[in-house]
Amino acid sequence: MSRDEADRGWAWVIVAAVTIINLAVLPIQQCYGLIFSERFLSLGISATQTSFILHLNGTIACSLGLISGPMMKRFTFRKVAFLGGLTVAVGICMTAFAVAVPSIIVTYCIIVGTGHGITFLAINLALNTYFRKKRNVAMGFSVTLTGLGPILMPFLIAKLLESYSTTGTLLILAGIAMHSLIGASLLRPFKEKEIAERNSVDVKNDFNSRLLNEDVARETTNNEQTSSNSANVGNKKGEKRKFLLKISEHLDLDLFRDTRYVAVILGMGVSLVAETNFNAMIPFVLAELSGLERTSIATVMSIQAASDIFGRLCVPLLAQKAEWTSKNLYVVSLIGSTIGRTILTTWGSSYVTVVCVALIIGIAKGTKAVFQTLIISDYVPLKKLPAAFGMQMACSGILSIAIGPIIGLVHDSMNSYVAALHFTSILSLSCIFMWYVSGFLRYNKDTGKSSEKKETTETREDTVDSNA
Repeated sequence: MSRDEADRGWAWVIVAAVTIINLAVLPIQQCYGLIFSERFLSLGISATQTSFILHLNGTIACSLGLISGPMMKRFTFRKVAFLGGLTVAVGICMTAFAVAVPSIIVTYCIIVGTGHGITFLAINLALNTYFRKKRNVAMGFSVTLTGLGPILMPFLIAKLLESYSTTGTLLILAGIAMHSLIGASLLRPFKEKEIAERNSVDVKNDFNSRLLNEDVARETTNNEQTSSNSANVGNKKGEKRKFLLKISEHLDLDLFRDTRYVAVILGMGVSLVAETNFNAMIPFVLAELSGLERTSIATVMSIQAASDIFGRLCVPLLAQKAEWTSKNLYVVSLIGSTIGRTILTTWGSSYVTVVCVALIIGIAKGTKAVFQTLIISDYVPLKKLPAAFGMQMACSGILSIAIGPIIGLVHDSMNSYVAALHFTSILSLSCIFMWYVSGFLRYNKDTGKSSEKKETTETREDTVDSNA
């Protein structure tokens, strides 16, 4: 497949495949609070422990980002997605019989989290590889179709819990997760052969290898003029340099030299921790602040999912016409979620208010779902995208386990979700603050360099005139 065939043809089959995979493996995350609320209550699990289990799952999923670059260079989308989907199904099946915190950590956090992490690596890279110009539209369609799941799943899970309890419900969800293998089979590898790019990479690698060989040879020639001990030291030094350079190139560690990229992944990591925790804990929040029962909670979650669909479908189309960047729309989604949580903490006792908040948060969630995976691809070239995604996931995972449980700890210490929701909003807004501060500093730095360059040019011109 050539570059000209991107954005069309099999690319749209990839959108369908990604949708199938997401609909199959995501229900256990999307309805986390609804599925485990009764089991956690019977086991006496506190809000801090509940939050810890949630974020440990996310941390393990994200930590696989460290190996995403090497994994996606060695294996195809299809193979990785097959492995991830099968791991999720097995993990959910084992979680059905987990009746203690340690066993829940092993099955849900470790096994299911590993499966989710592997799966997300494959589908994110597949979409960003097959689409170039129509990436926003493709991502919008994918997350919109995926958003159909949260509309129906709360009602289905509520009925399943009534009939089969938590164990039976999880076994059925494991069967649903097996359908991800159908989507994985549609992820055909993207075969793009760019002779110029390949030659450029080969020339660069040959140049680096030649420099390394020359350095090693030079050191060895000198290692010859001295004693044999110094020769051994020189050889070890050359091998160490070569080894470190290979690791750096393999993992694309030079991305950390870009301060904008570092600010982006840190801000996204903090905001994802906050938003993921809130979306998963909605059933607990509504039960405590609004006194809603399971059926009413499922209704509110479905309303939120419907507005989520609206945000996923309409916002990307409007953004494409208005030419808004993914980063700015992500910021708008964080502000919308913060407004919704603030209203909920103030007037959460009214059912009408809860429905209005569900609409606001749903639109914000849909907008965030579309553009959060596009921000990284706007900053880095395609060949570095697997490593960039991996570093972003690893950063999110570290922040998740470091910050996430604090939200539950705030609830337990204050004995209310009001303070926990405010703390969540502070975390989301800190992402906006971090991004715009880094942008301001970058602007000043670039302006200073531009001014210095202009002054240098003018000085040189004056010198030439004086000499003339």
